[in-house]
Amino acid sequence: LLEAYQSGMRTGDKSHALWILCFHHVFLPYVSGKPLKLIEEQCEVSISQMIELKEEEQPACLRCFWQLCLNLMGVSHNTVKLKGKAMDEEKVVFTKALHANFVAAKTIACSLFGEYELGAHLDIKKGDKQIFKFKGGALTGMAFFFHRALSLYAMARKNKRKKGKYMARARRIHKEYTDSLEKKNPNILHYVSILNAELGALEKRKTREESVCKLYNDAIAISARGGYLPDAALAQERFADFLLNEVGNTVEAKYHIEGAIQRYTNWGAIGVVEHLHNKYQCVLVGSSKN
Repeated sequence: LLEAYQSGMRTGDKSHALWILCFHHVFLPYVSGKPLKLIEEQCEVSISQMIELKEEEQPACLRCFWQLCLNLMGVSHNTVKLKGKAMDEEKVVFTKALHANFVAAKTIACSLFGEYELGAHLDIKKGDKQIFKFKGGALTGMAFFFHRALSLYAMARKNKRKKGKYMARARRIHKEYTDSLEKKNPNILHYVSILNAELGALEKRKTREESVCKLYNDAIAISARGGYLPDAALAQERFADFLLNEVGNTVEAKYHIEGAIQRYTNWGAIGVVEHLHNKYQCVLVGSSKN
């Protein structure tokens, strides 16, 4: 990627060169689970360089992920609203590329901060679908579709009345991932593993509890082995939700909440850590007194 960036700059194709810079310095490190602080710093430096070169669309798109990082780190007062040092979503004039990156960043924020209903219902425009496609689409599309599907599965678990509708939408995305995995895509095994656990948690079988626990434990292990720290944390958090609300096992749920908190802390997502402390305060404090 760096060679492609340097080649683009040498030949005067700075527009494509700076898109490559976005992928190398921000998008690829993010989906790979690199430390948030490092990604946040790269966002700021890269945007400054792009502005100096008088480019507009790349820095505008990158600001969405910069603000996402700031929200996740707890630097911003906001969680899912992309408003702060990097950008203000209420004042943005959207282009096709900018709207796609905005929806991706906001969907990820909704998933990690537990705002699943908003994440499941964010408006996806025709242009977003052209950019975020499984074959030949933007790298961030894989993360976007995963968090979209997870929000849909989460809403299916939460809203029994509309469970069928949410599941149908989630399973369409889920199938795209399983098909891609069957075609030897090496980068999505952890995504498929987590979605398999989410689907298993929604199915009604006599042996459901045992099989779902195995699916979640496998998803956590696969994500952790691959270095996908935030995805391992998210899998633990969703497992804790299943144990707490579907099984009633508070002790085991507390263990996985604490595991998720530790992983998010190691990633640098202090904003998410604060969210989990607030959401599960009774579980964390109550079971520690037993």
